[in-house]
Amino acid sequence: MLTNSSDHQTDDRSSGTGEQPFSAGTVLMPWQAGPRHDTPGPVFVSVTDFLASSEEDVQEIYKTGMRLGRTWPVMHGAVGLWLWGRPSEARGGSISVWETEQDMRRFVRWPVHTDIMRKWRGRVRVATDSWQAPEFDVREVWARASNTIDLRPHPQAG
Repeated sequence: MLTNSSDHQTDDRSSGTGEQPFSAGTVLMPWQAGPRHDTPGPVFVSVTDFLASSEEDVQEIYKTGMRLGRTWPVMHGAVGLWLWGRPSEARGGSISVWETEQDMRRFVRWPVHTDIMRKWRGRVRVATDSWQAPEFDVREVWARASNTIDLRPHPQAG
C-alpha cells in the first residue's frame, strides 16, 4: 500500500509524494519500475478497471494481478506500473505506463495475458482509459487516473 516513498523501489520521477492520490477506500500498491523507467520522452498510459461479481473473484483477480506484476521488470517497453483496488466495491485494476502504445498492445497480446483474459471473460467487467502524454509526470497520471478510479466509477457498478 502506498504510504511513503521509502516503502518501495522507485525512481525520483515516479515516486510521487507518498500521499494517497485517490479517495479513501482505494488501495494503491507500490510502484513497480519497468525496464524503461528512465524514459525521458513521451509515454503511453493505460488505466484498467475490473469489476468482479463475487468476493472470491476479487481475491483471485488480486492474486493474478500480483503474479502478473512480478514479470514487470522484464516487460518490453514498460516504464512502470501501479496496481490499485477498491475492495468494498469489488473493483481493482492497474495504471501502467509504457514507452509507446505499441508496447502496451504487445503486452495485451502476450499469450500469458490473453490466457488470463480468456479465463475471466464473462466473469468480470472491464473498463479502460488510455492516453499519450508528452512525458511521465506522476501527478498528471494520477489526476487523469482519478477520473476512472474516483470520479467515473466503473460503468457497470451498481
